[in-house]
Amino acid sequence: MNIALVFPRSIFLIDPMVYPPLGLWYLAAQIEALGHHCDYYDLSVDELPNDGDYDQLWLSATSSQMHEVRIIAAKVKDWQKTKTIFGGAAPWSGIRDVDQLGFSQVFAGEGDHPKTVEFLLSHDSPKIIHQPPTPGALDWVLPPVRRWSDKYHSYLIDHSGNKHVTTTLFTSRGCPMACTICESGRAGVIWDKFVRYDPVALVEKQMQDIIETGHTGVMYYDDIFPLNKERTLKILKLHRKYKLIYRCFLRTDVIIKQGGFYYLKEMAQSGLIEVLAGVESADNQIKDNINKGTTIEQDTMVLNWCKQLGIKFKASIILGLPGETRETLETTRRWILENRPDRVDINTLIPFPGTPITRAPKGTYDVYWTEAFPEEYWFKGPRNDTQALVGTSHLEPAEIKEFHKQLMTEIEREGIPY
Repeated sequence: MNIALVFPRSIFLIDPMVYPPLGLWYLAAQIEALGHHCDYYDLSVDELPNDGDYDQLWLSATSSQMHEVRIIAAKVKDWQKTKTIFGGAAPWSGIRDVDQLGFSQVFAGEGDHPKTVEFLLSHDSPKIIHQPPTPGALDWVLPPVRRWSDKYHSYLIDHSGNKHVTTTLFTSRGCPMACTICESGRAGVIWDKFVRYDPVALVEKQMQDIIETGHTGVMYYDDIFPLNKERTLKILKLHRKYKLIYRCFLRTDVIIKQGGFYYLKEMAQSGLIEVLAGVESADNQIKDNINKGTTIEQDTMVLNWCKQLGIKFKASIILGLPGETRETLETTRRWILENRPDRVDINTLIPFPGTPITRAPKGTYDVYWTEAFPEEYWFKGPRNDTQALVGTSHLEPAEIKEFHKQLMTEIEREGIPY
């Protein structure tokens, strides 16, 4: 059987061809292990196949790509020769009306288990499939197929100024935290409250594949890469062995609890170049309002450790969180300018489906938005014209947008990069 794996255009990104969507490549590994053939299409650079070119077309998308998914659905709804299956994070998180789009099947859940893949290949019903994550160890996972890596381009710069061709790597699934703005933590709808880990041997096999495809840098997409310290230290040994530099997501409270400066130092000595931390707000009450679980004091401490160790610290900031006021916005502004993270990503809150904040009864959180805003705005937009989709009891959306615009102008003037 011939299968086309399709990823929609990512119109919310300035450069959509930086990192590949590994979810489809995990599916490719299982499909090919069952004796079938796969081709991969990223519609940011490729054309959508035609009806009859393949036996089946598997489309995977995130919520922010739903505007493009509906365009694809209009093209394939009358197809007679090729079965179409829509899956990925978007239907899993609870996007509205997915059953009305015209795909042969819609799959919500963890799709790359071999039994799931075999079922989708051979069954035309039911129309809507909900499949929760498979509990237990991820010993059934196969390394994702990476032969399409040359479509993408990303780089990390080491301490000597050398550029490293970089790609993505997952080693775990899930997050034990309960942030109200996230769909993948224990309070969300994606994954579950337990974190499941790839065997370290599988991580090493992926590193070998990464090197064979010409990469010497890795971007980890684990929700919290250093969460399990004993296991992480084993992976750090692999980085020393294969001389791969890397970037990862982390939580500052996890670093502090797991060993603090010396844990971070071990990561730096194994090739850690940059981290992304979800600071969100510099006001601890705002953090508490979204169950963040970290404090700004913890964020500041880890930021300073990173500066000592030569690790770039990128702070993710979200404006317009529940309870936001002009004063809390100013607190965040002052923290950025006084502590000067190496990079800052400043966004306005987007209430994505599947997050606790969108599933809670109206009035639970001090935040509001238009009941049905256009899906093409389910992303931050151009850096110089970010949309503000939410307001609070203290701030209108237009006020949050204006503050964002002024803050962006100020950090650019201060030389703090994106």
